Amino acid sequence: MNFKRKIFTILSFVFITNLYGQENDLNQIDNYIKISKNYLLKDLDSAFIYSERALSLATKTNLDTLISKALTQKSSVYIFKNDFSKADSILTSELSKNLPPHIEGQIWHNLATISYKKRDLEKALELYIKAATLTEESKKQQLLLNTYSNIGVINAQLKNHKKAESYFEKVVILAENNELLKLQVLSNLANIYRENQEYSKFKKTSLEAENLAKKHNVDGILGIIYSNLSLYYSDIETNYAKGLYYGKLSLELKKKTTNKNLSFTYNNIAHTYILKKDYREAIQYLDSALPKSNGILKSYIYNNYKKAYTGLKDFKSALYFSELKEEINDSLHAKKEKEKITEITAKYESDKKEQQINLLNAKSELQSSKIKNQTNLLFGGIITFFLLGTLLFLWFKNQKTKQSLQKASLQNKLLQTQLNPHFLFHSLNNIQTFIYNNENKASLDYLSNYSKLMRSIFENSSKDFITIEEDFLAMKAYLHLQKSNFQNNVEFSIETSNDILDYLVPPMLIQPFIENALQHGIKTVENGKISVNYYNNIDSIRVIISDNGKGMKNKTNNHLLEKHSSTEVINERIKNLQNTYNYKIQLDIQSNTNGTRVSLTLPKKSY
Repeated sequence: MNFKRKIFTILSFVFITNLYGQENDLNQIDNYIKISKNYLLKDLDSAFIYSERALSLATKTNLDTLISKALTQKSSVYIFKNDFSKADSILTSELSKNLPPHIEGQIWHNLATISYKKRDLEKALELYIKAATLTEESKKQQLLLNTYSNIGVINAQLKNHKKAESYFEKVVILAENNELLKLQVLSNLANIYRENQEYSKFKKTSLEAENLAKKHNVDGILGIIYSNLSLYYSDIETNYAKGLYYGKLSLELKKKTTNKNLSFTYNNIAHTYILKKDYREAIQYLDSALPKSNGILKSYIYNNYKKAYTGLKDFKSALYFSELKEEINDSLHAKKEKEKITEITAKYESDKKEQQINLLNAKSELQSSKIKNQTNLLFGGIITFFLLGTLLFLWFKNQKTKQSLQKASLQNKLLQTQLNPHFLFHSLNNIQTFIYNNENKASLDYLSNYSKLMRSIFENSSKDFITIEEDFLAMKAYLHLQKSNFQNNVEFSIETSNDILDYLVPPMLIQPFIENALQHGIKTVENGKISVNYYNNIDSIRVIISDNGKGMKNKTNNHLLEKHSSTEVINERIKNLQNTYNYKIQLDIQSNTNGTRVSLTLPKKSY
């Protein structure tokens, strides 16, 4: 597994405006703000000092436009310092003034950046769009380009790739005379083209970005472009020579920059060597990648170690790195859950603070009102609104609780049907046998399939839908385990169309039908065969499970599955999916003395 670094970057704050009035002071204010901006990425203390000087001069002019301009730059410094509360306080206060569109647009732009930094992407997107609307009206192109680019970045991170592509392409057209901005956007756009599998556009855009980066000596972005080209040639075109060429070019460029953490670049080169089956060379690059790695990158590095040592048939080392990878994955999962809790808590506190501010503002307005009847009417309306809102909230919460309990009950039943005790017993017994007989490769392969299946079951048991690729891999692991349980006396095949891997299906939906084929179809048949196929229909996905077992005659669909203990749960699950998501599943079972054929027709569903 390779580490694909996201290269989308929120652009720094740019503020352009025409000034009127005392020319010398205006020029000096402009100069101080320009110096403050130049220090943002170098020395935040100096950036703050010059923003204060600009504000001091602007205050003397007594012009709201100039004061807001200086205060907005000061808020930018606070944002770079991650002091979001002070920045937010300044910007919110300025919104109460009657300002020209280009200044108001910059204020909304900075408020959007605060939300982005807090990882509230939906709110950031909403505010950037508001900033873009005002900036379009003011025709301030530089700020508009930055705002469009940031809208593209957030859409990319939210997986709205088509919208991201649209905004990035707008910026490329408008930024014809700003080659440095165009370079950053082309780099982002190339990444989007690759995500959308538009490979000809990816290569053309990467080449254009490469030429601009060379022209302006921007080694940092050039290194990213080469890293993306390396992954493309290795993974898509399987041209390992070109993959290594661009990977090593990226490495040399990044060694020249101030960022000395080269772990992901070393790992990408190792990934290409693994694909090339040059495992010893891959391990040398992994040894360079590991020391400064952390988080998910370290997990990818451990996984590549496992692949390299498996290729060298050093299964003891492969198992060691496989265990390290699982440990760090579990740690990252726990960390992610903790971050979610922290995020929810912070959002609650933020919402609570906002409600308190709104309440104080409302109270101030009410106290200033001299019309008693209007005041009473307002209070009465507020009380009625909150009472109705509270009743509706309690009713809605009660309904959601009932639905959650029903869903949890169904998930629990489903989980119980997935963990057939006989299957678990045979699996554990096989592992014990392999280890006892010192069959290292067989035990490693069996443990790998067993862990894949168990992880898939437990991680996806609370999900209503997973990708066909995830479901396919889980069923493949399950069939491999069952083949060992049947002592390799059966033949299994499982295939899928590559163009449907990203569509969504309910997890483990077909597993009971496969188990039914095993236990009641081929168990007593010599040379038993089971095939599982995922097909792409025009407007649906079809999954067919067939066996050459003894079959059953003259039975309905339900009768054919009566012997399977999870039939009731499966029927309840199909009904629940239809009621909750309008996800209608068609089930057809044909059985005769030559075997049984189960056909599931599923609606096409995607993220």
